[in-house]
Amino acid sequence: MSDIYARLKSAGFDAAFIRDAVLPEWWEDSLASVPANRAIAELLVSRHLGVPMSALADRSQPLAHLNVPHVKFKRYANSTDNRAIPSVIIAKRAAEIFIKSSRPLPGFELPTSALAIRQKILLTNRVVDLKSLLEFCWNSGVVVFHADRRSERNHKHFDGLAMFCGERPVLALGSKRDGPSWVVFHLAHELSHILRRHVRPGGDPLVDEDLKSKTDDMEERQADEDACEMLTGRRHPLINNLRLSSKRLAVVAAQTGPDQAIDPGVYTLVYARSNARWAVASEALKALNIDSGAREILQSSLRKRIDPDKLSEDSERFIAVVSPT
Repeated sequence: MSDIYARLKSAGFDAAFIRDAVLPEWWEDSLASVPANRAIAELLVSRHLGVPMSALADRSQPLAHLNVPHVKFKRYANSTDNRAIPSVIIAKRAAEIFIKSSRPLPGFELPTSALAIRQKILLTNRVVDLKSLLEFCWNSGVVVFHADRRSERNHKHFDGLAMFCGERPVLALGSKRDGPSWVVFHLAHELSHILRRHVRPGGDPLVDEDLKSKTDDMEERQADEDACEMLTGRRHPLINNLRLSSKRLAVVAAQTGPDQAIDPGVYTLVYARSNARWAVASEALKALNIDSGAREILQSSLRKRIDPDKLSEDSERFIAVVSPT
């Protein structure tokens, strides 16, 4: 197995990831001395990472540039960071597994604008928050999951990924943050890329490596504005009040936010952005007890849609590592 590990490492996949996510639980590297066992390992690597079997069998062939997907990278002008490519390959494979193993999904259909999405959600919810926007996505035929595992420690992950698997739109969220009010912005932003057809069936995946960074990219500005409109009703929300303490901000957000059909956590972050008071907002989110739980919300929603009987053993092992449900 040493040649496979070495060549996959040059392609961005370390041995620990291969053992944890791709190879069977019973696997020991010594088994590869038997050709039939080596063939099993090659088959699983090929299936989950998209590497051709012929390339794996040829021990002299490098794998670093095989099956690298065309990807639209955003946020960093004139820069493509190929260190994020392995994370995209992993997320794409996870998406394929989820789609194949899901219970029947609705056909894909979205309203015509971000504001129309907000209005539809508010018909049955007081605010647009992570739970309500997530349910809207699934009910609109959009698959959403959290991509948790990197392929190698020093490789880059992403905050958001929008893509199509066949005709099915998929949103993968990879932020390290676990606060629902942070993650719902990422979800709304990626949904905008689907809404505006920045991503299309048969087209390249779109990767947002870091949604905190500023950008002059038109598609990214549109997605930011759409996200704000979905969550607040305004494309450029502003809350001017520099003097609020974290405790007072928590009280105001809990009272005023829902009165304006805005989630208290989202209200808190709008205040932070308006006044550059991120530390105060962070403490307010803690006071409101809404500074964690996003991953569980995402994966709980995913669990309801997956039929365990449709999962093969190796696929179940792969997603248990990449996107634990």
